[in-house]
Amino acid sequence: MNKLEIKKYLLQKEFAKVDESDLNYSDYLCGTGRACDQVIDMGDESQLRVNIDISIKLDAHAQIQEKKLTFIKDIPFAPTSIIEIGAIVETNNIFLIIAASTKPFEYDNKQFVGISINAPLYRCLEGKTIGDECIYNDVKFVIKNIY
Repeated sequence: MNKLEIKKYLLQKEFAKVDESDLNYSDYLCGTGRACDQVIDMGDESQLRVNIDISIKLDAHAQIQEKKLTFIKDIPFAPTSIIEIGAIVETNNIFLIIAASTKPFEYDNKQFVGISINAPLYRCLEGKTIGDECIYNDVKFVIKNIY
């Protein structure tokens, strides 16, 4: 298994999310402008406050995506024999990428999902090796391989 190719694929997916977040934020800001000579009434003032709240949330989401991308970039994804950050873990159920949380995705006809080192599942798996087991939410994960 080529971990660097998987990392590259994961980064491409995250770059797309960052671009989408930035585009959504930019589109929102462009659509909320008001001409300087417009009269402001109470309804406008209320809408302006709502727009500011939405703008702050969109900006925060874009910043979170940027931090996640930087975090993944900085992970070495070096070969390992134990479950730790940067490991790709083959279980009886799915391939887990120990990096940052992602939605499940398919790569090379295999199902992958990224999990954060802050996730309870990671705490169950951390430090385990091939052949070990972990039961999380009544699901048994048998470690078949670690890359």
